[in-house]
Amino acid sequence: MIKVMCQTAESVKLNQLTPFQGDLKKRTSKDVTSLADSIEQEGLLMPFAVWRHDDVYSLLDGHGRLAALTELALKDNTVALQDFPVIFIDAETEEQAKKSLLQITSSYGKVTKEGAVKFCATIPSYHAPVINKFVHKKPVQRTLPKAKLEQVIRIAVPTDKAQAVLELFKTVDYIRVL
Repeated sequence: MIKVMCQTAESVKLNQLTPFQGDLKKRTSKDVTSLADSIEQEGLLMPFAVWRHDDVYSLLDGHGRLAALTELALKDNTVALQDFPVIFIDAETEEQAKKSLLQITSSYGKVTKEGAVKFCATIPSYHAPVINKFVHKKPVQRTLPKAKLEQVIRIAVPTDKAQAVLELFKTVDYIRVL
């Protein structure tokens, strides 16, 4: 059973949802598993956005959530029997539904490093893809190719510039400061 952390007037079972976006977005199995882990830990935070037409529930927003919940349902069959919150998007035609999907899934702003660091300061252990590249970025391991290890170059740098040069060299691939 998945904890649902949002409320709407309507709900559906996973098998009622028909994917609508086709190949608009790509997700790796790692993406889906990461989202499934997040939903398992934090609960489902957002309802599905659906265009209801001719007794078909076309999923406009929530394809990743659907994939993650389907993955979880394979481990726990009660998930497949569970009702999940849905909001209905009004559209008279498929063209309007497609425009709605694009507006919903488009990003009209960008997360910045400074904003992410400040926003996440009180939740340092929380990991989410939108902030990982800023807040939980793993240091790059820089190594020299074995064939080049014997090539050592010494340079003379004024003492007051040594730290700046060291920092600069650390940003260049295939340079190791000894």
